[in-house]
Amino acid sequence: MPPFGLTLPLRIVADAEAVRVLDAADRVVALIAVHADRGRREVLKRLSPDGAAEAAKVIRQALTDSTVNCRDWD
Repeated sequence: MPPFGLTLPLRIVADAEAVRVLDAADRVVALIAVHADRGRREVLKRLSPDGAAEAAKVIRQALTDSTVNCRDWD
């Protein structure tokens, strides 16, 4: 049970966070898909390893935060 009996408002916040994370993931996947028909070198120029690593880190952290916030509330 969440603190102070705030199940509904916190669940709405968690749902909004999940939507934000999925939107970010969709943007990253879409960027890769747009460049998928180009050569590997062209893809790497458009999505640098640092950029891809940063995007993955942000998505992973947001998923972790959302999971921790929602754990044991159902």
